[in-house]
Amino acid sequence: MKTIVCYGDSNTHGYDPRDGGRYAYAVRWPGRLQLLLGREEYYVVEEGLNARTTVQPDVCYDDNKSGVDLLPPILKTHMPVDLIAIMLGTNDMKLRFSMGLSDISRGAARLVSAAKTVSAAKSPDGKPCKVLLIAPPRITEKLRDGNCYAEFGDRAIALSAGLSPWYARVAQEHRVAFLDAATVVQPSDIDGLHLSPEGHALLAQAVADVCRELLAQP
Repeated sequence: MKTIVCYGDSNTHGYDPRDGGRYAYAVRWPGRLQLLLGREEYYVVEEGLNARTTVQPDVCYDDNKSGVDLLPPILKTHMPVDLIAIMLGTNDMKLRFSMGLSDISRGAARLVSAAKTVSAAKSPDGKPCKVLLIAPPRITEKLRDGNCYAEFGDRAIALSAGLSPWYARVAQEHRVAFLDAATVVQPSDIDGLHLSPEGHALLAQAVADVCRELLAQP
């Protein structure tokens, strides 16, 4: 059985922009991924946390938002892991962090490096797990209509539009797989930030296709 860890923020957790709750398991993209891949050969682990960043601690919430800090214990918990799909970076665009595209991509690179280092150290053969770096969906102008605008502002809309090429470069440099979520899905019109049920379905299908291809390779 192949183990896949989905590591992300509120769009992996399944935040519902309609009421601030959480979508049901079968709606969330990791849950849909499990259903698409089947339970006979694949085990999909959901590891999504609202407000998680790539590297930034966020004292406005709590001390557990830095993705790079939490990744090692989470990955060790689920070893042996065959593939980790990382989709983070959106929360780094919040105004209070003042991060640019170069900074956010460096955070993504640290996550990729940590995933490879930790998994290799815990693997019997010393080989790292496969990594899929996902550039998150682009924030749309509908952000202005939602309750997250004060945290992100117009700056995040512009940053989000330019993030994908930076992530693609990180993936190429670290020799891992890459998926641009913006090519398959966009956020809900409710807040321009969080996925709709239909968006989760589209993302799950795209990730499933990549996972099958990657895990078929030696």
